[in-house]
This record gives sequence, structure tokens and C-alpha cells, in this order.
Amino acid sequence: MGTKPRHTYKQGNYLPVREERTLEECACEGQLPQELVGGMYVRNGGEPALAELRGDDSADGPAYHWFDGDGMLTGVYFKPVPSSSPFDPNPRIAPLFVNKYVLTDVFLASKALGVTHPILPSIATLLGSIWSLHLILYSVFRALFLAFCSFFTESPLRHLSVANTSVLWHDGRALASCESGPLTWVTLPELDTVGFWSLEGDNGEKGLREQGGMLGWMKEWTTAHPKRDPHTGELMLFHMSFLPPYLHYSVIPSTHAPPPSARSEKAAPTPRILAAPVPIAAPRMMHDMAASRTHSILLDMPLSLDPRNLALGKPVISYDPSKPARFGVLPRHKPTLVKWYIAPACIIFHTAFAYDEPPSTSHDEVEAVNLVCCRLNSPRLIYSAGNLVLPESQSLPAGAKESCELYYYRFPSSSSASVTLEPSHAFPLAAIPFEFPTVPQDRAVGPSKYVYGCSVKHGSFDAALGSAAKIDCLVKVNVDLLVRQGKKRNEAGEGQSERPVDERGILDVIAQQTPRRGDRTSSDDDEPIRIFELPPLHYAQESSFVPRQNPRSEDDGYLLTYVFDERQLDPSTGRAVEGAKSELWVIDAWTMKDVVCRVKLPQRVPYGLHGHWFSREEIEEQRRAPSVRSRPPPKS
Repeated sequence: MGTKPRHTYKQGNYLPVREERTLEECACEGQLPQELVGGMYVRNGGEPALAELRGDDSADGPAYHWFDGDGMLTGVYFKPVPSSSPFDPNPRIAPLFVNKYVLTDVFLASKALGVTHPILPSIATLLGSIWSLHLILYSVFRALFLAFCSFFTESPLRHLSVANTSVLWHDGRALASCESGPLTWVTLPELDTVGFWSLEGDNGEKGLREQGGMLGWMKEWTTAHPKRDPHTGELMLFHMSFLPPYLHYSVIPSTHAPPPSARSEKAAPTPRILAAPVPIAAPRMMHDMAASRTHSILLDMPLSLDPRNLALGKPVISYDPSKPARFGVLPRHKPTLVKWYIAPACIIFHTAFAYDEPPSTSHDEVEAVNLVCCRLNSPRLIYSAGNLVLPESQSLPAGAKESCELYYYRFPSSSSASVTLEPSHAFPLAAIPFEFPTVPQDRAVGPSKYVYGCSVKHGSFDAALGSAAKIDCLVKVNVDLLVRQGKKRNEAGEGQSERPVDERGILDVIAQQTPRRGDRTSSDDDEPIRIFELPPLHYAQESSFVPRQNPRSEDDGYLLTYVFDERQLDPSTGRAVEGAKSELWVIDAWTMKDVVCRVKLPQRVPYGLHGHWFSREEIEEQRRAPSVRSRPPPKS
């Protein structure tokens, strides 16, 4: 008998590391920048806490998807250690490693019930067709039964969130997130779980669950990627459910510690909006949104997340390329004034940023709202990340190329009542594969001159990532330059074009880029794309930007990312050898060439999802946690 094929995401550095560590000091190679003192880098990702992956990594084993799993936060805290010398004003930096599961209701109920398989259905199960309806129904009813049973234990399952996708900061709290529930409050630097935050206010304002009544458990499902305005401290976010009107929108002000700009401007309190309806036709798999200084953008893509699909012989998660993509552009505090812009079908999981164009007259609010995002034209990533074959009905036409590109849209302001508005500009900025976009946190609501992201040297990102291709390139794109070039091209009479502004492949960009030199103020050698190429068999994850003190340019800072050397994998089994370890690399973002420092971590960090840089000021000003959740005792 032949050996069973392995599940792509059940081997190598995708396998979970279940051992938790608490603030262990790490060795360094190189010099840690003083800008890191007192701050902390944290990355989130799904790491199944149950035993199913330990003994069965075959492709036909239990349903499993890369987006499944319990949330585990992995961080490095740069603890300041006062210098013993009066002649050295800079403190020594002690990098401390910590990784802990987020103690969600799902995690604790699983331990209390003693189950050996996850309570919640796998995304891979929800991608099944009508022929697997019995498996879907079994998984759903099993989850409901176990949730009911959990109320007879010390850990009742009241919230469905596994908090395994992203991590962010708002109003004195570090928050872990995912779509299946409310945000989860954790402490820094310990990464202890405080509990769920359902957007309750400090002055008795009701949260999502209280406002939602009996169905509040569904109405508190919140995007994994809220957007925080660093100028006002507001948090913009949306909520998706299976009941009409399906989509709701919230704006939550900062009351604990307003940002410095808001304090100096003595701005008036911003309004609190909780779950305002923004009706759409059906529930969607809506992962991200964008926000400018004045507007928010909601993404109604033709990617449904609807149990009713089963009655039509389609998976619960299904893509319909015959339907358009819709962009809801609304004034930040007036969701009833949403305008919908129609564009060709696509999938957008991640936005980079949005920004306003100044008004042309004093009577206009803005001339247009602009969006930079990662645009896919196929759902292959979702299927392949679960080791599933893309259904033929959702495949591209013969000869069409799958792509995941950094893309630009411009939505001009309009007083028209028409429901068929269109973007004035829509084009890809670069031909290279591009995903996991990030910008400096002070540019989160744009404009940002640069976007940082991840890429691969071979293959297209959506198909390659779905096949467990690893990130071997970090990319910096000069968005400002490419948008201007693209608009100029359109003005020359080419019209809308799916031809990228920069048409070079990634290997061409690497071959043509020249070393960057100078005093960090000149932009003469500022190329449209710069790529940090990792050494062979080294693979990175999403990066976060940390600015230098008194930066001389917008990209004068550092990128932080976890890196794993796959020479530590056993070639015969595909598993990490005993003692395999990862590193945290600090990369010069201006040159996109120099590794300033490597922090030697005490263990491996599996390939995960999204990270965040928490500043020293944020950590020092965080709210005092009333209590933290207790970890379940180890089995005897």
C-alpha cells in the first residue's frame, strides 16, 4: 500500500506548538534599536489545542483548514533594563518571549468537556457540497449539543469566538479578534486573557449582546480587522450575521486614553454608533474594511457565507463570479448615507488603507475616497488552505490567470441617487503577488506613501499560498508613485486597464533593484518596489512597521517579522526536528536589505496570520484588568 498524501497544513512549520512560555529572555545577534524599548510585537494565529493533528497528518484525515484552531498569541516584549553606567543614557533591552492561548469560551469548554475534536465545525466542512450535507448537519448539531452540555460545567460556552486571526489596540485594551464573536481583551506583556469585550461603554452603554436581545450572540460577531483612527482614537468596525439586514456598522470612541493629537486639539467627544444597519442582499464572508479620515468602506463581495446555499446545491461558503463586487462608501458617522459602487467580481480579504482627496470647492466634503487593497480574482486560497479542490463552477475561464495583486480604486463623491455608481479609476498597481498588507500605524486611515506586504518568488499568491507556499519575500511598494503613474496612463487615453502599472515579475524586480544610499531624506533612488529576499529555505510572516525616532522619511524605520529556517525540518517526515527554533528579525525598512538584529527565540513559531506593534506608551497606559481568566489545570 502506498503512503497516504499529507495534508498541506498538517506538516512542517504549520504544525502547532502547544507549549506555552511566559516572558523568557532571549539572546540577540546584532544591535536592537532603541525605538523598540518598552514596546511589544505580538502575532496571532490558529493553533489547534486538541490532539487530532498529532496522530493524523494525512490529506483524508479529519476536516481541517489553516484558518481553524484556537487563538495563540506569540510576542516579544522589549523590556527596558536601566544602564549601570551614568555615561550611558540608553537602557539595555531585554527581549522577552511569551506565547499563550487566548482563553476563549471555546477553548475552556473544550477542556472542561474533555473532547478530543474541536467543538466548532471546520471551515473545510463548510466548504463541502450538497453531497456532504450530512457531515455539515452532523457538525452543526454536535456543536449545539456540546455548547448545551458546557452549561453543566464550570466553563459555559456563551461566545463562539476562537480569537485566532488578528490583534489590535483600542482605548487602553489589547484585543484579539476573529469573525465568530466579540473582541477578546488580553493584557500586555503577559498575554493573559481578561475576557470578551462586546463594545460595552464606560458609562453604562450597552454592548452588542445586550442590545441584540435573544439573538445577541449572533449580532456580536465582529470583523477580525477593525480600523482605528490614530488621530481621534475612534474604532470603526462591522458585524455580519445570518439574519436580515445581515450587516451592521459601529464606531466606538476612545474614552480611557485619547491619542495625543486628540488631547492637544481638545476635540469634542465623537459620537458612539453601535450596530447601525447597513442592509445587503445576503450574508457574506466579509473579512476586512477600510477607513479614511472622514469615510468608511464596507466590502460586499460575491463571496457568500450563507447556510441557505445548501438548498441550492452550493457550499455554505461560495463565490459567484457572475455577480459584481459592491463597495459601500459612507460618512463615518452617517451610515444611512451609504453610496454603493459597482465593479467587476473579485474577492478582497485585506485592505491596506483608504484616504480622502481634498475637496475642489469649499462646499464639498471630499472630492473622492480612495482605496488600496489586495484583490483576488479566485477563491482558490480558501479551498486549498483546507486541502480541498476548487469546484469547477467557481474556477476562472480557460486561459485566465489567477492573481492576487495590490489594487487601487477611486470612488468619486456623488450627489446622485443612482444605485449603480462606479469607481472612476480601478487598476492593479503591480504584477507581483502581494498579500498581508500593512502600513505604519499613524497612516492607518491614510494616506500612506508606502505599503508593506508579503510575496513569493514562484507562483501566484492565491494559488501558491493555498498550496502552502511560504513567504520568501517582504515587499515595500511606493503606492503614491504608482497611483500617480496609473492615473497618468489613464489620462493618456488607455482608460481602465487590468494591466498593472508596474508590469515586472518579482524576479525582475529583485534583479533590477539597486542598493539604497544616502541620508534617508532624498527620494532620488526611491524605486516603485523594493523587495527583501530571504535566504534559501528561510520563510517570514506578516511584518509590522516601527518608525525611527525623529524619522527623516516616511519609510525610515524597521520591519519586525518571525522567520523560520526550514533546514530544521526532517525531510522524511516533514516535521520539525527536536529543538527547532524561530527568530524575530528586525529589518531596515528604508533599505529593505539590512537585518539589523536577530532575536533568538526559545522555540518554533508556526506560520500564522496577523501581527501588531504595541508602543511603550500604549502598554504603560493600558487599562487595569479587573481579573484574568484561569488556565485549566493540566491533566493528571
